[in-house]
Amino acid sequence: MKKILLFVLLVQGIQAVMAQNAPITGKVIDVDTKQPLDYVTVHLSGAKVPVFTDEAGRYELRNYSLTDSVIFTLLGYTPVSRSIKALQKNGLISLDRQSYAIQEIVIRPQENPAYRIVRAAARNKHLHLPENQPAAQFRTYTLMKGSILEREAKDKKRGFSKRYAPYLDSVSVSDTPQRMASLPVFQSETIKETFYTNAPRKSKEVLLASNVVGVGIEKENQISQLLNAQAEHFSLNQNHMRMFDKEFVSPIANGWANYYDYDLMDSVETENGKVFRLKIIPKRPQDLTFEGYMWIADGSFSLRRIELKMNKDVRLNFVSDLQIVQAWDAKNPTMLPLSSKRKFQISGLPGTDVRIYVETITNYSDLQLNNPKPTDFYSSTHQIADSAMKYKESFWQEVRPQAFSVAEIKRAEQIRQINRLPEIQSTVKLIRVIVEGHMPIGEKFEWGPVFGAYVFNNVEGSRFQFGGRTTEEFHPNWILNGYAAYGTRDKSIKSLLNVRYVAERERWTEWGMSYLNDVGPAAMDLNNTQVNSLFFSAFRWGKLNFPYEQERAQVWAEREWFQNFRQRLTLSHTNYRPVFEVAPAGDEGVDPKFAGFRSTDITLNLTYSPDLKMLIRHHQKFPISNSNSPVIGLEVSAGVNGVLNSDLNYQQVTLSVDQRVRAGVLGYGRYYFRAGKTFNRVPLPMLQVPTGNETPFFILHGYNLMPFFAFATDQYVSLRYDHHFEGAFSLTNRLPLLKKTRMRLVAGGAVLYGSLSDKNKSAGVVNELEQGEFRGLGKDPYAEVNIGLKNIFQLIRVDVIHRLTYRNLDAPLWGVKLAIAVNP
Repeated sequence: MKKILLFVLLVQGIQAVMAQNAPITGKVIDVDTKQPLDYVTVHLSGAKVPVFTDEAGRYELRNYSLTDSVIFTLLGYTPVSRSIKALQKNGLISLDRQSYAIQEIVIRPQENPAYRIVRAAARNKHLHLPENQPAAQFRTYTLMKGSILEREAKDKKRGFSKRYAPYLDSVSVSDTPQRMASLPVFQSETIKETFYTNAPRKSKEVLLASNVVGVGIEKENQISQLLNAQAEHFSLNQNHMRMFDKEFVSPIANGWANYYDYDLMDSVETENGKVFRLKIIPKRPQDLTFEGYMWIADGSFSLRRIELKMNKDVRLNFVSDLQIVQAWDAKNPTMLPLSSKRKFQISGLPGTDVRIYVETITNYSDLQLNNPKPTDFYSSTHQIADSAMKYKESFWQEVRPQAFSVAEIKRAEQIRQINRLPEIQSTVKLIRVIVEGHMPIGEKFEWGPVFGAYVFNNVEGSRFQFGGRTTEEFHPNWILNGYAAYGTRDKSIKSLLNVRYVAERERWTEWGMSYLNDVGPAAMDLNNTQVNSLFFSAFRWGKLNFPYEQERAQVWAEREWFQNFRQRLTLSHTNYRPVFEVAPAGDEGVDPKFAGFRSTDITLNLTYSPDLKMLIRHHQKFPISNSNSPVIGLEVSAGVNGVLNSDLNYQQVTLSVDQRVRAGVLGYGRYYFRAGKTFNRVPLPMLQVPTGNETPFFILHGYNLMPFFAFATDQYVSLRYDHHFEGAFSLTNRLPLLKKTRMRLVAGGAVLYGSLSDKNKSAGVVNELEQGEFRGLGKDPYAEVNIGLKNIFQLIRVDVIHRLTYRNLDAPLWGVKLAIAVNP
């Protein structure tokens, strides 16, 4: 009997524990309209952070005890409190709207009463920014989900539904009751700490942990960094919020009167005082603004809740249905919201039903003020913890604000299964080839540049090349890349081998050596891995102007002494041999301008890019987010006569400045400034040659209607400006036919002033017309203008270009060129 009693008690205890841990689900609705309420704060008394309802008003509670209570709050409604036991019996919650108190508003003659509130909010908003405090830090947890959608998920035998039916869900992603087929393709979690100090003004972001699963994702470290950039903290207390590389205007920006109108809807009394509810109305629907509602507290005039939608007339190309909801703690409001939700859709090509649905939820916690860090702490602006990608599932179960449901756990496993499908792996490889120019062959080697495998030109004939680079699986620090090539006309073998050792990546530190033996146009760096592979390969097709055989050996060392300030010192020795017939120059023999020579050079490169977030890859470090701060570069080169039989003694300097500039309602622009000078008489390959372009591809760091090697200079100044029109001032937003294309207008131009001193002018070559029209610029500058269309990700851009000066060049005055690159 005792054993039976003990067994019964044990079973009852297990049932009690299971009942306690069973999730509680429910729904929150408006008591009058019976409509579901979105983003209602569901605060469990024993939880550190609240839960929020979804678009259907649903909520789910886990990790509770039977003694807990739950408070449901939504601005404009009377809060409701329920015990856990009551919710276990009935999870339906009805919220009642609070009474209005508009009659208490003081109205100025002939002024919208909402203007006084917005004016005060704009004036006080700087008080509610953590970055304006003497010292501040906080933590964020961001959950990002991505799914492919297909309309009318009724027939799973058509479209992508037929192939991926086992992985599909049916979800609602808008205010309409329409259901859609949802194929999960991406899910990530990131935990980040952000620090600010105001004396001097500095900031730092530390990625503490990252957990990523996604279709096509192979290198979690790189994706984690990208997510860290995309999941940036943004605040409506700033004048502008950057999203999708655009500057959206906050509803309480200093210049709000130029962009928005408002209606005062009502005011409600809360435990902390009166809160006004305002309707946000864009003055021009095409501007980068929002419509929706915001709640502003009386007295402090700080935001308490905001619901924003991007007007459909904004037409961010392939991005639509952008929505933002932020909610602050009603009892203990701080300068940070409790939670921020952002969702949007990325549509496919016109006429297709397939779209990508992205939802990001960020929870804020652990805000600390006036706890300054040492100055050295801010020496780097972005940091990734060594263990960020190493945490196990047990860690994430503890740190998630809300434990994953069974459906969310299943979603992650479905993504892993999809990622293993053969067609997915093939598609990922194809995309990498187009964007990066390299194709993975095994885990340790990537073949490329693929576009350089075959070219044809007047010197080499048919050129066949095979090359590649090692991956992180080969070695985390040693990086090898190079190629071997053969030309059928010159019957010679060319080769390149680079050996690099990367000692540190956070503050990039590397040294290396290389050997090059190849042929190419004079003044072209044949070992330039930074040039777009499509353009670099197209450059070698057709006629090579003033071709030289180059045999070069070099060593270098590079160090980022402090964040975003890099120095690279290079020592090289090159033997140049012309592959064209040189005319004699009287008693002096062959004209030294074109003759073969040896050069031993020392080059110092300095690059400073403040406030620019960088992506650290295995083989390089490059920017992943735009900044309005300039990127400044300085290169100083010197030839040392007599060292390793060098024939030259020269000095050369080049300055570059690139910067993005805001243009308000007109959008934004970028300028590219260059200036250089060579101080001595040098052979042709050592001159500063403007980058011409006879390829079908549009380039920003060159001249698109200038023939290859049309000019050479020993001193020059150049400026290119590239403007991206936005909002109501973009013709693509105003003209009906262009509006349907979902494209954006770009326009700009380039101008080059330069000269070639007498000591460096050409003395002549045999058949000079066959080699090119090498000459210096005259008194007039070279100038060209362009206008074109791009899409939201700027992956594809088409420009029409017109040359304004030097109309007698052997090149058309008009041209149409294409750019295929991420954010050109």
